Amino acid sequence: MTHTFRFARRRSLVSLLVLAIAAFSFTACGHAATPPPPTETTATPTTVPETATATPPLGTATPDPVVLLKHGGIAIIETAYNRLLDEYIEPIDSSRLLDGAWALLEANAGNLSLPPSPMFNDDRVRDFAAFAAAYKQLVAASPDPTPLRYVAIRGMATTLQDCHTFFLNPVANDTLVDTRAGKGAVGIGVELAGTPPLVTEVIGVGPAAAAGVLVGDRIIAIDGADSTGLAPAGAYDLINGHEGTPVRLTLRRRGVDALVEAIATRARVTPENVEARVLDGGIGYVRIRNFVDGGIAEPLHAALAAFDAQGVTSWIIDLRGDPGGRLDPDAISLFVKQGVIVRDRGRDGLVEEEHASGATLPVVRPTVLLTNNRTGSVAEVFAVALQEYHQAYVVGGTTNGCVGYTDIQPLGDGSSLAVTTNTHLGPVTNNKLNGVGVIPDEPVARTQDDIAAARDPQLDAAIAHLEGR
Repeated sequence: MTHTFRFARRRSLVSLLVLAIAAFSFTACGHAATPPPPTETTATPTTVPETATATPPLGTATPDPVVLLKHGGIAIIETAYNRLLDEYIEPIDSSRLLDGAWALLEANAGNLSLPPSPMFNDDRVRDFAAFAAAYKQLVAASPDPTPLRYVAIRGMATTLQDCHTFFLNPVANDTLVDTRAGKGAVGIGVELAGTPPLVTEVIGVGPAAAAGVLVGDRIIAIDGADSTGLAPAGAYDLINGHEGTPVRLTLRRRGVDALVEAIATRARVTPENVEARVLDGGIGYVRIRNFVDGGIAEPLHAALAAFDAQGVTSWIIDLRGDPGGRLDPDAISLFVKQGVIVRDRGRDGLVEEEHASGATLPVVRPTVLLTNNRTGSVAEVFAVALQEYHQAYVVGGTTNGCVGYTDIQPLGDGSSLAVTTNTHLGPVTNNKLNGVGVIPDEPVARTQDDIAAARDPQLDAAIAHLEGR
């Protein structure tokens, strides 16, 4: 390969939506670090002890915990500040970052006495000195400055309104690592949507399934606390907990007058990442949950090859709810024999490309991809390549439009910061995808009422297309 080191490094990194789905969907496994997909809200971060144990990037000295945590961890905030100024895909004014940090600190200061708001004038060094002086005054009166440090970094990241630039507290960082590795996470094994929280999926091997929770259930209370006004983020904030501990759900079930009680014991839930089955009519169905560290090309290839022995004549690949993960050009190469399959733009404006490996499947059956607004990042890269090369017909909803690459680096205290370094373009059309998404060839909605009634008009449309092609 002739790509630069920057490209090789970037392509091994993951997107925000991996975390968003880990925190907001099937595993109920933690707190969100950044804005999730459009219908959800951000959960409150977990407070963790003042420690500095994260492994530093290769080639750097081990950080001194005493120095890092002095004055409420101002050195950690400065590291995040410098990364955003130096690495974010677009140039940023220092005042924008620090205004965002201070505004969120003011909103979260509680009973602490606030010093006068610092003034910034886009002088990088002087601006941070002004911020640091005010921040040190604020945290001097705090018994635990950890939450304030997290708020400051999150304030800088969220002011950019970029789905691939976000702060991860230590709990969220560990969750992301587990998700990338395909290890699942601690939770009860449900996916939720809407308000009150609607159960849209129950993982068959998870605690929720064992407790009798069903798709279509509405969660009315969690451990006795009313959840009717909660979006998924707030529900997971209550459902989340330590492995082996119970959580009691009060459910409203379709067709049942009385409320249903279910007690689930939290456990590590690791659903199968690539699931395959044969539908009526000789159609092979594959669901891909995440693009994990080990790649999906091999299990996807195995699933599609196994279909041939079962008389399958066409394929449906379900990317709904797939947040992306690690870029896997080999998976795209299964369908695209030659040509550019990945194209993206960096901070310097240069466009980089990756070509198909040539390891195409011997036979590519007529294929439909299913997408929705929670299909994100690398899953969108996969979908747009197959769509633009006419290797698949896309049915469902427009994808999330969170199509960039993020470099996640530890900050030294167990937390980390993800910074957008590249954004993706269509491999054939060169069209912008970030903020736009992949538009389906056949738009088909699936409502919460459909889910509650076990209807799937998107899957029905995919089957109808293949049967009538």
